[in-house]
Amino acid sequence: METILQRLTDLDEVYDAILVGRDGLIVSGVLHTEDEEVIGAMSAAAFGSITNYTTQINSGDTHHVIVETKTGTIQMEEAGDLILIVTTRGIGNLGRVRMEMKKACRQLAQLVASY
Repeated sequence: METILQRLTDLDEVYDAILVGRDGLIVSGVLHTEDEEVIGAMSAAAFGSITNYTTQINSGDTHHVIVETKTGTIQMEEAGDLILIVTTRGIGNLGRVRMEMKKACRQLAQLVASY
């Protein structure tokens, strides 16, 4: 898992990458902060709330979320029963980041399913 997340953080645009359970507990991560547990819990709660919202308005299941901020983006995507959270600095090539996240999520989901 660390290798997959490290490949994401090797992209110029990507600052942090963390993998959490839907309960907010950290599975693995490459973060530049001491508040890993808080970020994991808040990210899972945000993704869960957005998922509930899209279900309530009959828009189907949530697969990928992008939050644009003043300094970059926060992107969240399902990876099986886990959630991959990636932060970027600046704008950069967000399409490439999303494509690499999808690839990483497929790999992570297969890895978790093999356990």
